[in-house]
Amino acid sequence: MTTIDFMEGIMNSLNVSIAEGKKNFAKIIRTSEEKRQKIIVSRRGNPVAIIIPYEEHMKNRKREALLKIEEARAVYHLSGMSAEEVHGISRAEVGQMDWR
Repeated sequence: MTTIDFMEGIMNSLNVSIAEGKKNFAKIIRTSEEKRQKIIVSRRGNPVAIIIPYEEHMKNRKREALLKIEEARAVYHLSGMSAEEVHGISRAEVGQMDWR
């Protein structure tokens, strides 16, 4: 395994081949979890997957959700609609959906 150090503050990563990953799966997962490392899995030298600690995955999901909220807030601000108007329209659209 080769350690690649990224800019300070960004998670370190390890590169492993699929074959090595099969042989050492438990060790690779433990390394990712304990050392908070991103594991890049490659096939014939090309990255195909990433293993990250669950905690990091959850942080990423929260960041993505916050970005979506901020984008929506900007769109609604530009539209000139109030939150109450948006809520009312959304409720009406949900009420018209066929949930079968």
